[in-house]
Amino acid sequence: MTGDWKRWLTVTGAEHMNFVDYAVLQPQLGLPAFPIDGERSIAITRAYVGAFLDLHLKGKRRPLLDGPSDGYPEVRFW
Repeated sequence: MTGDWKRWLTVTGAEHMNFVDYAVLQPQLGLPAFPIDGERSIAITRAYVGAFLDLHLKGKRRPLLDGPSDGYPEVRFW
């Protein structure tokens, strides 16, 4: 990764499909659940994408992007 501002984050227990509505609907469809709950993965996505957009589109600093958070222990900063 190059550039002045960058973050590389992963979510422990998550797979690619955790970050779409499919993860929330999966239990209702009778399909095996992912290691991380669909509702939780959606909450993580909203928080981090929202913080990114606030910073880069509105110019509002969001500490969530500065490092690990007690509120989201699944998110790992590399």
